[in-house]
Amino acid sequence: MRNRVLVVEDHADSRELLAEFLEALGYEVDVAGHGLEALERLRGAPLPAVMVLDLMMPVMSGWELMRYVREDPALRSLPVVVVSGAGDAQPLPEGILGAVPKPVDLNVLRTFLKKATRRC
Repeated sequence: MRNRVLVVEDHADSRELLAEFLEALGYEVDVAGHGLEALERLRGAPLPAVMVLDLMMPVMSGWELMRYVREDPALRSLPVVVVSGAGDAQPLPEGILGAVPKPVDLNVLRTFLKKATRRC
């Protein structure tokens, strides 16, 4: 769906802030608290236009989620924007549209989301 964003973030305050910001921009927002929950949402609902993904999370990390996403033919073309403090620690997973370090610069995030939704 062109205007839907899936926010995957384990910190509730950050997740809520991102969701509120994106909703104010006119996006429909789904949220997940970890990678496994996100994977279940991706496999059970219409695909979002873009996924905003934290990398360091419990249960299933963003790194692990990206491995599943890139191996699944139905999901592999999903644009992903990483929002993480861990982005500098190691190379980002293949296929990432962009990375926004924490604390999040909302204007940079908005630019990546515009780019992603134009692709849909």
